[in-house]
Amino acid sequence: MLADREDRREMTQQTANGRSDTARRRKVLVAAPTHKRNDLLDGLLKSLNALTIPEGTDVEFLIIDNDPAEGARPVVARWQETFALPLRYETERQPGVTHVRNKALDLAEGFDFLAFIDDDEFADAGWLAALLARYDATGAAAVFGPVDPIYPNTAPGWMRDWAVHGTHIPADEDQLKPGATCNCLIDLKTVRDTGLRFETRMSLTGGEDTLFFTRFLDAGYRLTRAKDARVFEHVPEGRATPNWLMRRWYRTGITDALIAGRDMSPAKARLRGLVHGIVRVAAGSAAVALVAIATLGNPRQVLARCYTVCRGAGMISFAFGKQYEEYGRKA
Repeated sequence: MLADREDRREMTQQTANGRSDTARRRKVLVAAPTHKRNDLLDGLLKSLNALTIPEGTDVEFLIIDNDPAEGARPVVARWQETFALPLRYETERQPGVTHVRNKALDLAEGFDFLAFIDDDEFADAGWLAALLARYDATGAAAVFGPVDPIYPNTAPGWMRDWAVHGTHIPADEDQLKPGATCNCLIDLKTVRDTGLRFETRMSLTGGEDTLFFTRFLDAGYRLTRAKDARVFEHVPEGRATPNWLMRRWYRTGITDALIAGRDMSPAKARLRGLVHGIVRVAAGSAAVALVAIATLGNPRQVLARCYTVCRGAGMISFAFGKQYEEYGRKA
């Protein structure tokens, strides 16, 4: 294995030396936020070390630890001894993923692209190559890939079949809605041209990535999808439950209302959230009742309709000034 790693390093260097000075190599930074998930981080790094790197591309990897105790440092240090490509470890002491993502933007100075992946995921060997290929075909400001959930044995069968925790992408196609940072490639020229940052007030609530890519759409930039840029997400037992899904959808309603009112006065944004929330709760509740009767309480069908109710409840909460810190941390 050591010989294989040395061969990969040598091939990368030979490729760089063999290209003319006029053929500029593109630079990609792959960043992963982490917080006290060392076992999962180890699996992520194993998959990143096995990525297929496209010709003409220089890739560096960055782990940003949001744990002030630097609990992930030993994991990264162990991999740095054998990693085929540059692997950096940094810390961000301000709690919340927004601060981590903004630090990644800061550390991406001099790179052409920034790819994000989460510490509870691992990547298919062709993940990064597929993201870059889709960018080459479209020139989009951001490219998103599918997420396949991996459930614990305790998860109900209907949830496994539904794969509700994942992101299904059946084809290479553009999208008119914002994507998520759990699997994406960002054109950094777009970021520099717009001056966009991740919203710090959403650091503990989540939804900061939705707002970030919504701003891309506001500015007229193109977003697209790559069906073969696949990553796999470990779903812990605590998340593989209907209660967790409904809490997530409730939080989504709050952040969606915030994003929808991003350019409105606070009073107008809250009024909008209230009206839209009431409509969703009313319509969603009726749908839940009808589906429960029609399907004899089929859990997947009923829960799918609860999505509208939970989002509506979140919008109403936003209207009354409430927040839900999904990523809040106890002292």
